[in-house]
Amino acid sequence: MNKFRLNAMAMILVLAVAVQACKDETTTPEPDPTPAANPIVGSWKSQGTDVAPLLKVFFNIDSIGATFRTDNTYSVAARDTGGTIINYAGTYAVTESGVANIYNITLNQSAPTEVTSQGIYRVFAASPDSMYYEVIQTTPSLPGTWTAPTAAAGFGSTAGPNLPAGWNLQKFRKN
Repeated sequence: MNKFRLNAMAMILVLAVAVQACKDETTTPEPDPTPAANPIVGSWKSQGTDVAPLLKVFFNIDSIGATFRTDNTYSVAARDTGGTIINYAGTYAVTESGVANIYNITLNQSAPTEVTSQGIYRVFAASPDSMYYEVIQTTPSLPGTWTAPTAAAGFGSTAGPNLPAGWNLQKFRKN
């Protein structure tokens, strides 16, 4: 009987090794624990000659602070020449445009009013980083015929009634 048990245990051991050896060795690769950071994430400041002429001339804006978070929310504080600050907030979505590190961006503003804006941006690595940023409200429509900028047309491509080229281009520096 002992010899039978010994043989049975040996067979179980051989079967276990055989089953393990036949096991599929392919494994699912681990996801990258740190996906590439969206270059817009962080806090940005625009002031002086970096403020888009459209905002300076028509809205008397003298500085803008913007924060884009990793959870795809944003907040913006725009200060006019009289010292009044208007706070904006909402969510954003970004896609790669396929053109020279330019990204497409859609902003869904929830405060102070609900609007959607579309445009493009590009971050330049420097010390501090800088960013070209150009967006225009698309919903609800602005009076006249307005066209959001596109990566294919490049920066300065926002089109609108009597809008000079480049007047909607905002420049930011990372805080």
